[in-house]
Amino acid sequence: QPVRGEKFDMTDFLPHTEQDIAKLQEKLKTLLFKATDPHLRALAQAFFMDEKLILEFCKAPAGIRQHHAYLGGLLEHVVTMMDAAERLMPIYPNLNRDLILMGIFLHDLGKIRELRYDSAFNYTDEGELIGHIVIGVEILNEKLKQAEQLTEEPFPMELQLRLKHMIVAHHGQLEFGSPKLPMTPEAVFLYYLDNLDARTHAFVRDIKEDKNTQSN
Repeated sequence: QPVRGEKFDMTDFLPHTEQDIAKLQEKLKTLLFKATDPHLRALAQAFFMDEKLILEFCKAPAGIRQHHAYLGGLLEHVVTMMDAAERLMPIYPNLNRDLILMGIFLHDLGKIRELRYDSAFNYTDEGELIGHIVIGVEILNEKLKQAEQLTEEPFPMELQLRLKHMIVAHHGQLEFGSPKLPMTPEAVFLYYLDNLDARTHAFVRDIKEDKNTQSN
């Protein structure tokens, strides 16, 4: 007899992060809520008011085969990138810290609807037909309206464009699925940081899982 999903913990059956999800989520919230720009701070509040979205964000993998392909992988990937950004940004003082941190949060957000991770890792129909970049911009548009309600004033258009550009350019190259190449300092920084974490994580995982490197 089939068992309903709420009757068991999927982490018993699917690979999952070894880190503490609650601590990662709290760190994510703390960093985003430290934004000095009131509009970006309101945007962060709008996202965290959506409990269902945050729940899915904390549960989703970052991929189904490549880097961070396990439950909680997306959250782990994003917080790791934020940690790295916090260490690197003092070297590049002309970067906008608030934009960088929000862009890191947003860049793969669409994967919560692109990927299926309830019983196995796969792509949803929406993911196959539209993809996480377009989905991410759609979700951002919804939250921008809610942020405007919180501040009771329009969300600056230039700031909207810079955020959306970071989403659409984060794959860095047209042949890798980016509709646009990175054209702002923050978008360039995000692309290389994302690539650094994804490639390093995948390489370390491959070594760890290679039976030829494991001692008997």
